[in-house]
Amino acid sequence: MAEINDDIKSVIDSNRAKAYEKKKQEWEKLENDKSDCLEAVEVLGGAVACGFLDDRHSLILQDWIKEYQTRADSIDNYLDGAKKWV
Repeated sequence: MAEINDDIKSVIDSNRAKAYEKKKQEWEKLENDKSDCLEAVEVLGGAVACGFLDDRHSLILQDWIKEYQTRADSIDNYLDGAKKWV
């Protein structure tokens, strides 16, 4: 009976490890996505700061900057919440 319980525990532990590894891979992908968003914010911000763009193009880039920043913030919030539950 003890052997069965040990076998069951071993399977449960193995499944938990696999689930954690899958979550970890998801988190790493999200971290990369967040990094890409922040890099886009920096690059687009630099283009706007140069001042050589037409006003309408500058406004378009500012909208894009907001989108990328919002996406980075959303990813950060998700990761903070998700990692608290592990």
